[in-house]
Amino acid sequence: MTSKSGKTATGRSVLGAAVAAGLFAATPLAALLALPASAAEPADTAVVINEAYVNGGSRNAPYTHKFVELFNTTDSPVTLDGMSLQYRSATGIKNPNGVVPLRGTIPANGYFLVEGGSNADNGVALPEPDISSGALNPAGASGTIVLADQPGTLDGLATGSVTDDTRVLDLLGYGSSNTFETAAARSPGGTANPLSMNRTGGVDTNDNSADFTLSDQVTPTNSGGTGAEPQPEPEPAEERTIAEIQGTSDVSPLAGKNVTTRGIVTAVYPEGGFNGYYIQTPGTGGDIAEGHAASHGIFVFSSATVDEVALGDHVEVTGGVSEYYGLTELTVEEDGLVLLDEPAEQVKPAAIEWPASDGEREKFEGMLLDPQGSFTVTDNYSLNQYGEIGLAAGDQPLVQPTAVGAYGSDEFWAETEKNAAHSVTLDDGASTNYLGSDANKDIPLPYLTPETPVRVGSPASFDTNVVLDYRFGLWRFQPLTQLTAANSETVQPASFSNTRT
Repeated sequence: MTSKSGKTATGRSVLGAAVAAGLFAATPLAALLALPASAAEPADTAVVINEAYVNGGSRNAPYTHKFVELFNTTDSPVTLDGMSLQYRSATGIKNPNGVVPLRGTIPANGYFLVEGGSNADNGVALPEPDISSGALNPAGASGTIVLADQPGTLDGLATGSVTDDTRVLDLLGYGSSNTFETAAARSPGGTANPLSMNRTGGVDTNDNSADFTLSDQVTPTNSGGTGAEPQPEPEPAEERTIAEIQGTSDVSPLAGKNVTTRGIVTAVYPEGGFNGYYIQTPGTGGDIAEGHAASHGIFVFSSATVDEVALGDHVEVTGGVSEYYGLTELTVEEDGLVLLDEPAEQVKPAAIEWPASDGEREKFEGMLLDPQGSFTVTDNYSLNQYGEIGLAAGDQPLVQPTAVGAYGSDEFWAETEKNAAHSVTLDDGASTNYLGSDANKDIPLPYLTPETPVRVGSPASFDTNVVLDYRFGLWRFQPLTQLTAANSETVQPASFSNTRT
């Protein structure tokens, strides 16, 4: 079966480029580099960027590492000594973020695989790369990858369309990059999309938008002709309850398997970066039985279906089970959601006090909660940046352990353990960085207004239910959708007493 660049199961298609082959055979590289800009013809370059995969290791990723695959369009081997691959951010083209000097030979009508960095540990290993370097770490949404004729930093590259710079052998600008050939190629749009940018048939027309297309067939191939191993067909989905998926430890016993389960939608996050929703087994929650050992709620990561569900919907979902930085979740594609018409008992919030240990909290991960007992603001440092408020279970804020004892003392460790038992973060249902882009800086902060200060020591009162979430290494109370200034009257889960005199 032929893939995007002429790779076949039985061999390689011949992509003869006789003009380019003759040019490189007859002319030393140094002489080529001396050509004036007007004489440069990047479309006839012997070696081109053929495939770029920029989401290695991310959620849903088929491979653990990012890569750039080069292709030799000629019938003769080409040495890569003295060349380099360079990456620059979408707006920082004058200053490269990473430079990878190249060495070795790319065979006639052959490939050369450069392994880059990784976002996480999802996927399988690449075929043995010809070169591996963490300096090649392109972003998933936008950026510029340059094949340069020099091993060192390529300074002073212009913005806009770059087709006549003699130092540039090939260039791929994608997404919103400000440097490209004619027009930028469409990008995967973020780290969650397992797509690569592919050139078709080795053809280089000096137009990134025309030469590169997105494909879910990610096919890294090295200079030895070793390509991607065929991926096995996914196992049929098993029907499991949410509690069976969650299991009784901090890791799902079904991680890596495809499952089908049913639940009531308890929280929905179509905006703000979560791209998913929580579901819980119908009829669960409320008064928790003494033998309760496994959570009945789970996060469904699904940008493809999050806009199709609403709070209270009864759904059946099919997808892969994974542990995403400690959060058990299902990844559901577009065809993995079924809205059920049959009646189901609604979920009840579990009325519990804050569990003191991680093991006890795991039993409620993803479940709808009605937090009991008193809570006090202990930290508002991240409110201005991420919309987070540190809470302490009880009537007093937490104390720095070194305030009660020297580091390593019994008093220090006792206070450390006390803080771990009482700490929880109240979040805003989003991963927005309000100190990031200029546009984000203009967004009104959640929770905080001139009339409602959130001070350390202020008592917190819960007015609505929350979902227990684990994200960025912290246990969190999440509102049932992204909290904004516009919806705060109905969505904001907690209010705070004004302790100012």
